[in-house]
Amino acid sequence: MDDRKARYRDISDGLLRQRRNLLLISMLMPLFFLSGASIEKINILGTIINVSNPVILKYALVTLFAYFFLRYWQYYQEETYVKDMHREMRDYMYHLEYMYLLRKVRKKANFVEESVLSACFTDPRYNRSVRYTAIPEKEDKVLFLFRRECEFYIYPDDRGYPNKQEHIRQFHATLATEQQASWKPVDSSGGESGEPHFYREYLNYNIIRFNIYRLIGLSKYALNQSYFTDYQLPFLIALVSTIVTASAVLS
Repeated sequence: MDDRKARYRDISDGLLRQRRNLLLISMLMPLFFLSGASIEKINILGTIINVSNPVILKYALVTLFAYFFLRYWQYYQEETYVKDMHREMRDYMYHLEYMYLLRKVRKKANFVEESVLSACFTDPRYNRSVRYTAIPEKEDKVLFLFRRECEFYIYPDDRGYPNKQEHIRQFHATLATEQQASWKPVDSSGGESGEPHFYREYLNYNIIRFNIYRLIGLSKYALNQSYFTDYQLPFLIALVSTIVTASAVLS
């Protein structure tokens, strides 16, 4: 995740203005409907206007809310750092899932030296390493209700240490044995006829577990990143405002 401090960026004046408008109308609208308040007279620059049908004002308030919401959404889309924010949010969302899959890979490949073991997942959500052309990019496959299948590849990596060559040789020798026949060798071009560099295998995981991980990741993102309060909290407040207002109207 990005180590830069949050204030390396500034929110644009336009977005700040639209955020203020959306927050004000989001707080005003449910209060107006819940309190049952009605306005019979409006004073505009000394001119008093009698309102014969106060219900119209409620429609006007809802219309104003929709307008400010749309304006904030438009400015939000144009903000410079939205892509950075989405990347940061994805990192938090999928971090626990990635670490869980990595632990399962290491457990499944516990017969090789862990210090040279590297893994690459075909699902782009969990691919944190360099993307190799030999490894396809595809999402995990749904097997049946609440279960998915993850395709991954392991390969040796000396991580810049020259004394790891014997471990790497042993890595390939172990995976060439009959006991490890389930690990399909793949060469550097993605075929199976050349010298093996990657080894393909599969593992299954529970979808419910990963949904819980995502909720935890999003919660950590909301608590730790000012991206959330700067850009996304107004959407949440607007959603709560809509739900409360709808409940007041229907009750």
